[in-house]
Amino acid sequence: MTQGIVRFKTDDGRDLQLSAREVTEMVCPQATPQEVALFLRYCEAHRLDPIGTKDAYLVKYGGSPATMITGYQVFNRRAKTFPDYRGIKSGVVVMRDGRIEHKQGNAVYKQVGEELIGGWAEVYVDGWEAPVYSEVDLSAYSTGRSNWSKMPGVMIEKVAKSNAWRTAYPDEFANMYTSEEMGRAAGAADERPAADVRQERAPADVSPIRRIFPAYANACFAVADKAERYAAATRAILDRIGADDMSDLTEAQVRRAVSFMEEEAAHAARQEEAHVACEAYEAYEDGGYETVEEF
Repeated sequence: MTQGIVRFKTDDGRDLQLSAREVTEMVCPQATPQEVALFLRYCEAHRLDPIGTKDAYLVKYGGSPATMITGYQVFNRRAKTFPDYRGIKSGVVVMRDGRIEHKQGNAVYKQVGEELIGGWAEVYVDGWEAPVYSEVDLSAYSTGRSNWSKMPGVMIEKVAKSNAWRTAYPDEFANMYTSEEMGRAAGAADERPAADVRQERAPADVSPIRRIFPAYANACFAVADKAERYAAATRAILDRIGADDMSDLTEAQVRRAVSFMEEEAAHAARQEEAHVACEAYEAYEDGGYETVEEF
C-alpha cells in the first residue's frame, strides 16, 4: 500500500485503485485512520470492491471498533468459478410436533406448527467422498430485529451456506465473514440512530426486473406450467449475475439482470422469426407456388 492507496484486480477483471479518502467518504466516515488502513489491506488481500459492487463493508457504531464484513454475494459468485465445485444444497432446521426436521429451502410454516431453530448447507466438491456439511443454531446468530425478524429463514440459511463455502475452500474464504454470520455483533446496527447508516447498502430497486420478467420468461422458456417457467427463468437470471436470491441484489446486479433479459428475449425473438420464415419457405416450396408473394 502506497500513501493510503491500494491497487488490485477485481473478480470481473477490472483494475481497481482504492484510496483511504474514498473509504472515509463513501464507505465509513466514522472509522479511524488505522481502521481505514486495515480495511484497505483487507480489500486488497481478498480482491473486494467496497464501492462499485459492494463486496465489502466497514461498519462502526459509536466508540466500538470497526467491523469488516464481506458481502454474501462474493461467496456465491466465487464458489461457482472453482473447477471442482459441484453446487450446494441448503435449507432450514425446524421443530415440528416435537421432532427436528431438516428442510430444503428457507420457508417456515408457523400455521402448521413449525418453529425455526437453525440452518444447514452441503457443498459438493468433485473428488470428495462426502459433501462439506454445515449446520448452525439460530439462537447463536439472530438479533431478533431487522431482517432477522422479517425473514429469519433466509438469514440463517445464508449463515449455513457461507460457513459451508468457507469450510470447503478455506484458502479463498479464510477470515471472510458475512453480515449474517456476524450475528449479534453485527446486529448492533439495529440499535444505532437512523442517521448513522451511511455505510450500509439499502436493497436495490428490482422493479426494472419485474417489469420485463414476464416477457423474458415467456419468450425464453417453453414450459407449459407458469410457476415452473418463472422458476427456471429466475434461476437463469441469478446464475448469470452471481446472486442467490432476488431479495438482496445490488444496483449493478439489477442492471446486469435487465441487460441479460433484454438480450435473451431479443435473441429468442430473432430465432422465432427465423423459424417462421423457414416454415413459410418450406410451405412455399411444397405448395408449388411460383413466388413467395403468390404464396
